[in-house]
Amino acid sequence: MRSRSVALGLVATLAVAGGLVSLAVVTEPDGVVKHEVAMASPSSEQLPEALSMPSPSAPAPEVPLTEEEQAELASAVVAAVEAAAPGTDLGLAVYDRVARSAVAIENADTPFYSASVVKLLIAIDLLHEAGWTADDRAKENLAQLLGASNDGVADALWAAGGRRDIVRQASALIGLVSTTPPNVSDEWEMTRISARDVVTTYEYIHHQLPETAREVLLAALTGPDERAADGFDQFFGIPAALPGTNWAVKQGWMRAAGHVVLHTTGVVGDRYSVALLTHQPSRLSYDSASQALTAGIAALAPVLSGAEKG
Repeated sequence: MRSRSVALGLVATLAVAGGLVSLAVVTEPDGVVKHEVAMASPSSEQLPEALSMPSPSAPAPEVPLTEEEQAELASAVVAAVEAAAPGTDLGLAVYDRVARSAVAIENADTPFYSASVVKLLIAIDLLHEAGWTADDRAKENLAQLLGASNDGVADALWAAGGRRDIVRQASALIGLVSTTPPNVSDEWEMTRISARDVVTTYEYIHHQLPETAREVLLAALTGPDERAADGFDQFFGIPAALPGTNWAVKQGWMRAAGHVVLHTTGVVGDRYSVALLTHQPSRLSYDSASQALTAGIAALAPVLSGAEKG
């Protein structure tokens, strides 16, 4: 991922997978200076009650983890990440939609720069504006946006959707509480989002989206290439730590504001929603930073590996 700006004009046209995707672009002035993210206080409370509503087809709830068990898991994740990347700030939220309870939470309301995780909101906004339908072009755009994490497609969809309005509208639609738009309108990667809000987004996808829209999104998230469109190895964190387990992921990576910003998020099996967000020291390589997230998710493997396998 890189810092970028979209060329302003009436139409942005880009080549994607051998075809052309044309999108109307609305120009907007910039002038707000970017600043460091404000770090909130840690949160130890359960995930929101709004996330406790299971889908009608969900099986009978299993016994939730005790608060002590949740705290032990969260501590294990923090210790694993810290051992691999000392000085890392992290936000963690893991939700079990079968037991209807949190699995592990740490700094769940702390905002982090989103990097490519904001592409989830861009995708939801695109489908919402289309009445939750997706033609072949939209499906290809979503596959490129989410599966390949194609920044050029994100630039065009961000501009066509109203830039910062995408974050505001999607946050209102989903019920996000710690998500804010970027200060500079073209820098979608500088959106700020919390681990709790990422989990809330995945639960919204599972419980609120019409089935056809949900299937389109999950298909894009389930089938990413190991290498993203920019060549980055996306198989860290959830994919690397949980081999043999079904997952659908949206990863995020960039260097910004003095941090290595690296996130692993997604759904595991048909049961867990997971978000591990990090701001890691700038001295680290991407390989070292990725290993830290994989170690963090591996600490959750005794629980998450119980999800449906395939």
